[in-house]
Amino acid sequence: MPRDVTSNRARHLRRAWFDVTRYLRPSRNVVTFFHKVDDPYSWLLLQALPRLLKDFRVQLSVQFVLDIPPDGVVDVAAKQAYTLIDAARLADFHQLSFPDHPQQPSAQDAFAASAILIKHQNSPKLLHLMLEVTGALWKDSSTTFESCIKRYGLASDKDTRSALSSSRENLYKLGHFQAGSLFYGNEWYCGLDRLGHLAERLDRPSLRQHASGNPSEIADYQRQYRHVLQSYNTLRPRPRQLKPMEFFFSFQCPYSYLAIGRLVKLQELYQFPLTLRLVYLDQQIASTSPQKRLYALYDANREAKRFNIPFQRQSEPADEGIHYCMALLPWAQAQGKEREYILSIMNGIWAESIDTSEKLALKKLVERAGLNWESASKELENERWKTTSNLNRKALHQAGGFGVPTFCYGELVAWGQDRLWAIEQAMLRSDRR
Repeated sequence: MPRDVTSNRARHLRRAWFDVTRYLRPSRNVVTFFHKVDDPYSWLLLQALPRLLKDFRVQLSVQFVLDIPPDGVVDVAAKQAYTLIDAARLADFHQLSFPDHPQQPSAQDAFAASAILIKHQNSPKLLHLMLEVTGALWKDSSTTFESCIKRYGLASDKDTRSALSSSRENLYKLGHFQAGSLFYGNEWYCGLDRLGHLAERLDRPSLRQHASGNPSEIADYQRQYRHVLQSYNTLRPRPRQLKPMEFFFSFQCPYSYLAIGRLVKLQELYQFPLTLRLVYLDQQIASTSPQKRLYALYDANREAKRFNIPFQRQSEPADEGIHYCMALLPWAQAQGKEREYILSIMNGIWAESIDTSEKLALKKLVERAGLNWESASKELENERWKTTSNLNRKALHQAGGFGVPTFCYGELVAWGQDRLWAIEQAMLRSDRR
């Protein structure tokens, strides 16, 4: 992915050039799906693909992957446990199928399922076969997995491992890190959460399967963006039985920036108790690949555009500047300006691309929050934030979280800025119980 990841002009030019080459060489008009049979998000995205192909004139290419190490995840077990819960929630939201009591498929069965599909990877009915076999693997089908093996057979272990290895290398070569993703026109679309971006890109007369486009169909791909924060006109009566919320976030995380302003607005609308818990991402960032870091900047900019949130940054903020920002937070809290300070810092880092390691630049952000810089500057070397961050990280793990941003509302734990709809759903459902 190009380095000018947050340049909208550069993205438009790249897309325009791809469209020219796509017109001249129709063989380029391909959506490539990297399918991992034991990944619940892959299973959900797979179910959505028949509709995409029905709506748009694109070809589908499938590459099967299996051994993809979790990138930048410190607590792998917590991530796997959360994934099953979140996939069930996502399936319900998008009206897709997912087992009521999901269990992660065994490595042996996942390899066998991959072997079935690789054996038939050139079949014109491959998509149908993928739905049948993957559904059976997840015990989310009337067909048993054992019957799939008997009916379709397996590619040899050697051929299966060779195909899986080749696809994994291609995934990395194309600059990505995660299965359950679509690649089209030199851009990545991860899971159901980004399918709406792809549908919007394909929504043009030359690519629609039907002559007259229907905006409501595109909107259905983007249903996660339809919540109260998008329009005050859709505001429902305030729920009466609201629970406290904890929000775990980081100054280093662009998705935390995308979430916090909308979360604050939601809190102002519904008036629930909100605790902001800041975490420093030393281990998580150290274990994250450059590909994932680059994609996060690109994807955060794409999401920011969707929500009309300013976003300019093209590189990670400097560690020293983050240390300064964290050192000042306890002091800002003592001044009764915690929220103003956090929002000013977040906007400075991600919307204005300010280097907070430069004290004059940091001074501007501190004073914008209504705080005194002379007093603040005396706190810059304070390291109490390390203890607070460690306590917050421990609390996050105890709640079942593994990364930021994470929302904890009652028993609901939701990771990612694109799960605010789940929080709002939980609040609105509270009055119906």
